[in-house]
Formats: sequence, structure tokens, C-alpha cells
Amino acid sequence: MSFHFSALALLALTLTVLLAASEASKVARLHRIAIHRSANFKRSQKAVVAERDLVQTKYGQNKTQSLSQKANGYPVEPLSNFDNYQYYGNISIGTPPQYFMVQFDTGSSNLWIPSTSCTSAGCADHQTYNQTASSSYQANGTYFSITYGTGSVSGYLAVDSVSVGGLTVASQKFGQVYTEIGTNFVDALFDGILGMGFPALAADGVVPVFQNMINQGLVANPVFSFYLRDNGSTVNYGGELILGGSDPSLYRGGLTYVPVSQPAYWQFITDSIKIGSTVVSVGDAAIADTGTSLIIAPQADFDTIAAIFSADSNGVFYCTSTKSMPDLVINIQAVEFRIPASYYVERDGSECQLLIQSINQNFWIMGDVFLGRFYTEFDVGNQRLGFAPVNGAFSLSQIGLWKILALVMAFMAGLWW
Repeated sequence: MSFHFSALALLALTLTVLLAASEASKVARLHRIAIHRSANFKRSQKAVVAERDLVQTKYGQNKTQSLSQKANGYPVEPLSNFDNYQYYGNISIGTPPQYFMVQFDTGSSNLWIPSTSCTSAGCADHQTYNQTASSSYQANGTYFSITYGTGSVSGYLAVDSVSVGGLTVASQKFGQVYTEIGTNFVDALFDGILGMGFPALAADGVVPVFQNMINQGLVANPVFSFYLRDNGSTVNYGGELILGGSDPSLYRGGLTYVPVSQPAYWQFITDSIKIGSTVVSVGDAAIADTGTSLIIAPQADFDTIAAIFSADSNGVFYCTSTKSMPDLVINIQAVEFRIPASYYVERDGSECQLLIQSINQNFWIMGDVFLGRFYTEFDVGNQRLGFAPVNGAFSLSQIGLWKILALVMAFMAGLWW
């Protein structure tokens, strides 16, 4: 009996090791980019209102133009110097590589960085691209200009190799910034922006970086995913951008998939959105946007939410605690995604502020108040999004297969004694 039990246990452990090895092999094929946030990141009423207004600039101007007619040829993409809530990580451009910190933004589709030819104050404080120092540089010369809420940048398109997470895209077209007007860019912790939206959102017919990765066969699957750790509050590790798939050890349960309803932004349709038991919206469109930290609602929906909390137009209201406040419940494909009030309400003494705001648009924008709670897979090939609750566990790649094997061997040794 003892021998029979030991044999069955050995078989079960062998199957466990094989399954773990298979999963570890899949995870090993993923390409990871650590993403960071400002060490000084702290929400305030002023910062929330400023970010809301910047999002209005980004989506408001895009909304009034067709996808092929952005401001001066490039989509509007606001920056903020309010402690830089955006997620950013490292890439390199050129041969030999020149390194830059860029914001990974699913709400835009173009890559741009400052040029050594830029003489503006903001460029002086950031890494700049030197085309003469790269043997793989190719001239393009098409003029571009990007408009911001309080300024603009302009320059010319260039072509060079771009490396992200160990993957090198050949002949990637991107923008070199030559001139900056305004102070937005001066205090930003990143050098430029790498857009991860669909090609329809890109200006001047530029193929986005990730689409080129797919076209050049650099990723195993036409998928990228974001894991935003602890709602982005960790100073040295804000999470990961994963290219080529998803890491199941970073989320709980299976992914809930929803089709992209308009492949420009990462837009999808929600079943309903509630505050507690109060239905706020039914069948509204929403956009998954890593370029903002807030949740943005249509005006009528925001008014309904504000009335629940007796909040003013900026979402500010009197409070003593968030513990008794209801969850925000977003229903997607008949699955409820719950966000506790401690995540969508910011408390400062006796005042609270909703991190749900409103701008002049008829869709929702899901920033990291949502994305920080739910692992998000951006499936380019199938034009769909996948969501699942994040867990705080380390990934298999961080645990290491050798540790799994060591535990199994220790257990097996115990069976024979």
C-alpha cells in the first residue's frame, strides 16, 4: 500500500513538474519591460482637475477631427508636470543604441523623442536622439507638429532601428522633436511617448512599433499586456509591459475577453456600470488608456455619480471614511469587475474627491484606477481586450523553475524515508 501510494505521488509530482515546465517555457518567451512612476506621485485636488483638463484636450480635439486629420498631422497627446502620473520605461533607438525613457500610451499610436537639434529648455533636460551617431539612421524629412493643452512640439520624421524589451524593430518611422513651446515637457520624467493604439489612430501613415514587431515576426503572439502593480504606487517597480502574450501568474482566474468595437483606440462596450446598486450607464463604450490615471465618464453619468455623493463639479465632497462607500461595478461580458471606493475616491482630511471625472465626450475612459486593479491583455491579432483581477504574486519567471524542482525533490525525498 505504501509503495502504491508513493508511486502515485511520484506520478502526480512528475506531471506537476511537466506542467510547470511547460508554463515556464511559455512565460520565458514573453518579453518584459519594467515600468515606473514618479517617486513624488501624490494625488491632490489640483492634480486631478489638471489631469481631467488634459484628457479633455487629448480626446476633445481628436473627437472633432477624423482619424486622418489630426492637429497638424499628429494626434493631440497631452503631458503634465503634476508629478508625472504616466507609466514609463526604457527603449533604445539606433546603432549603437541610444537609450530613452518613454511613456507607453495605449491612447495614441506614434513614437516620438527629442532630437539633439532641439534647443528648447525641455529638450536640454532629457535624453536626445543624435541621428549622426547612428549607422542605421535613414532620413525621411516629413514635418510634424504635436499640439498640447499649453504648448506644442514639432520636428521631422526619421527612420531607425527601435529596441523594446530585447526586440529590435528594423526601419521604424518615428518623430524627432526639434522645437518645444510651453513648459509641459520640462519636468516630465520621460523623454518621449511610444503609442500602442491601432494603426488607424497613427498620423502620416506611420506603422506603430508593436504592429511592426508583428509584421517582422518578433513576437510569438500578436498580443501585449499590462500589469500595473499596486495601482502604480510602487516607486521602483510600477509593473510590467509584456510583449508577446500574457503571464497567467500575474492574475487570478481566466481572462474575460471583449471585442474591440472600433480598432483605433482600444475601445470596447460595457454591459453596465453601477455605483453599488445604482445603475449609472447601460451599453456605453469605454477606452482602455494607460495614458491617464483617472476614470472619465460622460457628463450625464458623472452627474448621476456626483449626486450619490453630493459632490461638486470637480467631484469634491465632505467625508469621514471610504469604508462605508459602495463599490464601483463595471460589468463586461456578464462579468462584474469591482473597484472599492478606496481606489476611486481620494480622501484628504474631511474632504474626498472622486477619481471619476467628466469631460465633453460620450464614452468612458478607463485609466489606471481601473487598469491598476485588473491585468489587461491587448490582443491585436483578434482585436479584443482581456481583463482579470491582478494578484500580488511573482511571475513564474521570477520564481524560477529550479525552485519548483527543488521543492518537488525535497517532497519526493520525504516519501522514501
